[in-house]
Amino acid sequence: MKKAIVLLMIVVLATSFAIAEDDNNMDAGLRGGLRSGLTGRFWMEDNPIEALVTFRGSGLILTGLYEWHKPLEIGELEGLSWYFGGGAHVGYYSLGDWVIGGNNDFALGIDGVVGIEYELEQHINFPLSVSLDYKPGFDIIGGWAGNFGDAALAVRWDF
Repeated sequence: MKKAIVLLMIVVLATSFAIAEDDNNMDAGLRGGLRSGLTGRFWMEDNPIEALVTFRGSGLILTGLYEWHKPLEIGELEGLSWYFGGGAHVGYYSLGDWVIGGNNDFALGIDGVVGIEYELEQHINFPLSVSLDYKPGFDIIGGWAGNFGDAALAVRWDF
C-alpha cells in the first residue's frame, strides 16, 4: 500500500510536469542540501506550485509547496526576489537489512519555506536561476522525517 502511494505521487508529479511544459511556464532543476534531490515549479501568473523529490538515507520524500514571490530591490540589482510559502510532504523509508527484521516507515507532514532567488539570464543569456532557501517541516504521521529544518541551494532551468 505504501509503495502504491509513492508510485501514485510520482505519476501525478510527472503528469503535472508534462502539462506545465506545454505552457512554457515551468522550471526544473537540482536541489542540494540536507535533503538533496529534484525541484520543479509550475507557475500560475506570479506564484508557483513547487514539487520536490528529495532523498533521506534510503528513503524518499515528496513535497508540494505553494509560494508567493516578491521582488527584492537592492540598488540597481535586477532579477532578485524573495519568496515564502507552505505545503505538505509524504515519505517512505526502508531500513531493509540494517535492522534485525527490517523496518519500514511512512511519514506525512507539513512544511514551510522562505528563500531568495536570483535570475542569471541577464548575465549568461540562458534561462537559469539560483535560489537559497530554508524549509522547516514537521511530521504529523510517522516520524522518521522528524521535525527538521532543511536549508538548500537550488539551480533551475526555465522552459
